[in-house]
Amino acid sequence: MCKNVVKFIVFISNIFIFNTLSYAQNYSFQPYFNAVKLIYDTTEYATDKYMYVFQNQEYLFFKPTGKTDRPEILLNIADTNIKNVNIMEINDYEVIDTLVKVNDHYKGLIRFRDLENNAHPVILFNILYKNNTSKNYELKLYPYFETSVLYEYDRLDYDLFLDEEKIIEIPAQNVQNIRLDSDAKNNLDYDIRLSHGLNSLVVKLRPKSLAAKTVNINLKTFKPYMTNDGKISYDLPPFAIKYKVKTNRIEYINPDRHMIYFNSDFKSSAEIQFDYNRNFVIKKTYRIEDQPDDSGNLIGEVFGVSYVENNNKLLCKIRTFGQHQMHEGYLYIKEDGKTRFITNFDIVEKPSIQEISVMHNGEDWSGNLNVYPGERLEVKIKGKGLKDSHFQFDGANYTERDTSRLTDEVAFYVLEVPIDINKNRINIYMDKIITPYSIYVREYQQPKDFEYISINYGENSTPNTADKFIKPIFYNDVIRDINIMFDGNKIDKPGKLYGKQYFDIEVRLLNSRNDLIELQNINDIVVCPGEKSPRSTYYPTMDCAKLPINLNDILAHKTYNLDPFTQIFITFKHKENKYGKSGYTRKIKLILKRRIFFDVNVSFPAGLLMKKGRENGYSNLWGISIAAIAQFSFFDGERINRFKPYTIGAGFIALDAFNFSENSQNRDLGIVALGTITPVARNAKLTFPLYFGGGWLVKQAQWFVIFGPGFSIRF
Repeated sequence: MCKNVVKFIVFISNIFIFNTLSYAQNYSFQPYFNAVKLIYDTTEYATDKYMYVFQNQEYLFFKPTGKTDRPEILLNIADTNIKNVNIMEINDYEVIDTLVKVNDHYKGLIRFRDLENNAHPVILFNILYKNNTSKNYELKLYPYFETSVLYEYDRLDYDLFLDEEKIIEIPAQNVQNIRLDSDAKNNLDYDIRLSHGLNSLVVKLRPKSLAAKTVNINLKTFKPYMTNDGKISYDLPPFAIKYKVKTNRIEYINPDRHMIYFNSDFKSSAEIQFDYNRNFVIKKTYRIEDQPDDSGNLIGEVFGVSYVENNNKLLCKIRTFGQHQMHEGYLYIKEDGKTRFITNFDIVEKPSIQEISVMHNGEDWSGNLNVYPGERLEVKIKGKGLKDSHFQFDGANYTERDTSRLTDEVAFYVLEVPIDINKNRINIYMDKIITPYSIYVREYQQPKDFEYISINYGENSTPNTADKFIKPIFYNDVIRDINIMFDGNKIDKPGKLYGKQYFDIEVRLLNSRNDLIELQNINDIVVCPGEKSPRSTYYPTMDCAKLPINLNDILAHKTYNLDPFTQIFITFKHKENKYGKSGYTRKIKLILKRRIFFDVNVSFPAGLLMKKGRENGYSNLWGISIAAIAQFSFFDGERINRFKPYTIGAGFIALDAFNFSENSQNRDLGIVALGTITPVARNAKLTFPLYFGGGWLVKQAQWFVIFGPGFSIRF
């Protein structure tokens, strides 16, 4: 037979009254916005298309992908008097990105907190006008979730015996959203009852006559959904179950249970009840085989214990010797090799778990069962008898298993660990019984760049990751303190958790000649996420750094006593043994910059040209003079401890100082302001500067100007 698969897509909301929906053509936002849109990747839900009036309230219908979705918000402004729009923080969502104006619209990002349990969330906007007045406007939302009912036409066509109760499970998602009549529907030809399974719609059908029938099933939803053509409906497409009744002189007896666990020891037995049949003999053992003739395999033995009057049943003991699935055919209850009754039920391996593995996003399956708050992952359970077993994950949210991959040996679940989970272990239950298996909740421990660390060295506090720290900082003042401060609220962010941060700090001091003068290590620093972290109350904080670190409490060479052009290196590095990988490393370099250097210099000008105030022309001093000058040198601002090639100063000069003849006309003592130009390295002990300046001759009592070469000795 050709298998045609029909999939019903049902979108859910949260209202129980029918026929109260209509399309809202003129919604209340139109005076302010042309449209409000929720954007999921390539899907848009806009107020000008998906706005409906329900019970006199306007709702924007949309289909979320999960209960904590992150849609993009887009506003097209209609009122030109609007100056700005903001999304206000309320319990229904958290604002990830505030609204930003881009061309003629505003864009932002939010994360819903719990759409499954919040039937009518809202988004609250604050609109600021150009006259500085403001208003709040509320957009009501109607999230509808997808429910699918999947069946195959040829699987809904059955051959049944008279009075045989057939249980038909039709796989479905969100089956609780389907309205069912809890009472059985009885007529002359059949009895039928519909119920909700865990992941299926369960139909119990029992023919009461020999007539072949088609049973039409019409379903409604509790909550309205949007059809593919944009209409609101509560009605699901109908489907039909066909059956034929086989005639047989052998009677069919219904069991009270449709699954028996196989006992591999062949010794223990289980209880089972059958519908009363006067031909079934109490205190007698019958064989159960899988074929009506002599070629059948022994599946088990059933022993009649007693008749139960209050429910008109036969209580029996059953011992199993083989496994059986109902879809493989009927079971035949035989006496002395002859078939006396027909029945059917599953005999399956007792459910057991052999192995559990998880698959994190972007990774392979792993037996490491550590998970993290806020994480969404897939769980694979391997074992026996799993097809009819139901699993629960205590403390976590889990979606229905993928029935297309479900077998007796493997089951799959999608697990969502709540961001605020308060357990360190997720216990796994199988059929409401706790198992020895658990999934372990671990706090995130990922290295985060050091933006939560700020440095204050005399200016405002600056984040460690600021661009200014990319190159050395030349600081032209005394560094009284260097404070390292921590802001735990900058570690964890919505949707991205990092956990406690472990790192070391190294401080090195180098003098102007690049000699190491001090090395200090501050090890094992721990910074915990702050109160704004969704996990803040769950982090142990006993070892967390709370106060700023003042480097002067650690350094022997205090920062306020350091010489000019001392270099301070501060290195931050994550501890690899805490993360199992290398983290971030940040280096900060501070250099104590100075503009002017003052010292006293003794030099020996020689061959100077002098211009005296009352004389014409220049005189030539062939002798050697001695100059003692208090002078100012000027640092090169772009290089460490390097001077510019000129100085200025004032002091005394002994002209022709080494001429000891009594009639020397040039010997004199001058009070002088003197400048020098030194075209060689200033750190040399012996240099040959050019001098220029002037002053007052004490002996001759007149002004003078001098210039010329000389040599200088630095001590």
